[in-house]
Amino acid sequence: MRYAARVLRTPLGVVVIATIAIATAACTLVAALVDAALFRPPPFRDANRLAVFYITRESPRRGVERQRWSFPRFLLLRDAVRPRLFSDIATFTRTSTLTLTGDGEPEPIEGEVVSTDYFRTLAIQPMLGGTFTVDESDASVAHAEVLLGADLWRRRFGADSAIVGRRVTINGVAFTVAGVLGNGFGGLTGRAELWIRPGMAAAITYADYLKTNQNFISVVGRLARGVTLGTAEAALQSIGVSIDRAQPSVPDARGDRFSATALSLNAARVDPQERQWVLLLITAVTLLFVLACANVTNLLMARALGRRREMAIRSALGATRREIARDVFAEGALLALLGGAVGALIAALLLPALTLPARLIAPRNMYGSLGAFADPQIDGRFITLATGLAVLAAFACALFPALLPQRLDLTRDLKDGAPNVTLGASPRRLTARASIVMLETALALVLLVAGGLMIESYRRLRAMPLGFTPSGMLTFWIRPSEVEYPVSRAPALLDQVLGEIERVPGVVAATVDGCTPVSTGCANSTLYVIGRPQPRPEDAPPVLRHYVAPEHFRVLGVPLLRGRLFTPDDRARSTRVAIINRLAAERFFPNEDPIGKRVWFGGGSNYDRPDSAAEIIGIVGNLAYQSLDERPIQPDFYTPYRQFTYASRAVLVRTLGDPAAAVPAIRRAVQRADPGLALYEVRTMEDRLGDASAGRRFDTMLLSAFAAVALLLAGLGIYAVVAHSVAQRTREVGIRVALGATTRDVIALVVGEGMTIPAIGLALGVLASLAFTRVLQASLFGVSATNPFVYLVLIVVLTLVGVLACYVPARRAARVDPVVALKT
Repeated sequence: MRYAARVLRTPLGVVVIATIAIATAACTLVAALVDAALFRPPPFRDANRLAVFYITRESPRRGVERQRWSFPRFLLLRDAVRPRLFSDIATFTRTSTLTLTGDGEPEPIEGEVVSTDYFRTLAIQPMLGGTFTVDESDASVAHAEVLLGADLWRRRFGADSAIVGRRVTINGVAFTVAGVLGNGFGGLTGRAELWIRPGMAAAITYADYLKTNQNFISVVGRLARGVTLGTAEAALQSIGVSIDRAQPSVPDARGDRFSATALSLNAARVDPQERQWVLLLITAVTLLFVLACANVTNLLMARALGRRREMAIRSALGATRREIARDVFAEGALLALLGGAVGALIAALLLPALTLPARLIAPRNMYGSLGAFADPQIDGRFITLATGLAVLAAFACALFPALLPQRLDLTRDLKDGAPNVTLGASPRRLTARASIVMLETALALVLLVAGGLMIESYRRLRAMPLGFTPSGMLTFWIRPSEVEYPVSRAPALLDQVLGEIERVPGVVAATVDGCTPVSTGCANSTLYVIGRPQPRPEDAPPVLRHYVAPEHFRVLGVPLLRGRLFTPDDRARSTRVAIINRLAAERFFPNEDPIGKRVWFGGGSNYDRPDSAAEIIGIVGNLAYQSLDERPIQPDFYTPYRQFTYASRAVLVRTLGDPAAAVPAIRRAVQRADPGLALYEVRTMEDRLGDASAGRRFDTMLLSAFAAVALLLAGLGIYAVVAHSVAQRTREVGIRVALGATTRDVIALVVGEGMTIPAIGLALGVLASLAFTRVLQASLFGVSATNPFVYLVLIVVLTLVGVLACYVPARRAARVDPVVALKT
């Protein structure tokens, strides 16, 4: 072990420890993210016994789709599966339309609407008080009960121990606090701070919650003792058919088959689209880890080769080759283990500070109905993972150098100055170290190409025209109760809100919409054109719908291309009108003038019949409403909010100065319109735009960091081999210089021979990159995974690094004194 410890004081030891530390830290961080995203059970007792129920709809055109439940269908499901298959079953619905008033300014609260068995299903006990005491369907406000989350209890009520029984006001209705839930509990959505019963949702959020046929309610259950998920799934197939017969989801669905199924809670919370991203991360970090181990192996082999005479002397004095190999292995393993320990420490320090993309930690699975529960943690799994990586690195790096003592030749190696068998880069002598250099070069090119493609993809994403001006724009949501403000009263409320906002000094104009640009929450509908054959609902083209103010296009900076914009006179009793974007005009009216055409839409609005059609009066520019990760520009159809809208709206405000500075005044203006209104998700448009590209930015930074490390390691590997080869050929170089070789001749010789094997590695790397980037293609925007320009640039970059790595020892060799060299 003393032989192993002495190398710690050398530059080689520092390089080896640093290399393994970087690779181990990267692997540990990525593995922690992957574990949290896919494998770690959600934080509930016996989470593997929890399952989420779905209605399945199988159609010839769309395949199998999963849907949630309506409350009437849930009642049928509960009667069919409890207690034979599931000991407990409950509903939960994410709601962001709750406003807590009294004891300060109105505060927007994220909550859940849950049935009475919800907490028993999740095995959750309140830390104060109890759970609901009233029937879940009771809609009487006299029996309104609420449970508070621990954070809300501390923040809003000062951790009042006498909170149970106290009255609090939510959406204008007085609720009695039934209990306070424990620390860290945010429900199945992961973010809830209060809980109400379905009956009270019908009273304060959505009047038809208990009786609508819409499937918007999530259902969770706990498997009964002795029942497996497979058994439950098999039974649910026939149960689902029976439920659909009794309570059809779509009465006129021709040729579609409805049934039911259940997924484990962990499977339900995992977004299938994230599996592709996870595969990309795992592949990239694995390549980096292999590259780092190959580099360290190369360095340790160079050290072992430089000690062959020492090993030969020890062997001649009686040491067995196994003992010498053990010492060589211990030396490499110690360095690698220390590097692994340092890497684990770095990962542990970086993990809490790591800014994760919203797609990893945001609620997911059908409108955010399930929390991600994907925050990586430093726990036993993390420590086990880091230890395993360190041990793997130690074994991988120390194994090959430990085999060298088996090839000792005492007759040759005991001679003073005996030349070592060169391990230089020559196609005719593909030695172990040359093979490692080839591997390093190939892997480095793969990571470089991946990083380069992501950088080019992100550059094109940021350069894409969005169709609006994000600077100087403030966005937020108002979410009044739809019970208090049904669609008949919503336009009047929005008139008041926008009127008060536009009186604020510094506000240029304000508008409303059902979503903000570069988001995924826009309303979808289907299009029908008067005068054309009416397609079946499943064949009608999809479009995005917007109920907006007259100033909408001024606020966003969208140009009018033809026709006119909305005016304050476009009201409920006036002619129904619509404005479309350029893409809609090109797609649906390619050879005709859309101005004057009349259209209507599928869905639940009051434009859902031919006699409620709207006349197209204008065409505006395209605007990126959808996520930047998808097709951001879609066909948009705008109608005036005064002719129809919902009360829960996004508000967009154009200001003269910093929009964030106007927030206090705008908040007061909104409360003048209705003192019970709170502002939700207050963000500048520039912040939202940054969030929209955060996932790609994270991927790009991560792969670019991997690529930079790979480039450094590849250059170091080439340098190590060429420098060792030059050192062993000092006499040969001296002879060449003595015979008249110039400095240029020596440099050309060393660089030419040194780059032979890396050149083969580059060729292999191109082939490997073409295979690897197939996985990457889904993560790219506007660039092909085989983009020749990116490949060419990165091949040149890696070649230049290789040439530089060869030039340094070549320059040193060219300065050799022939007299000194010939004496060695």
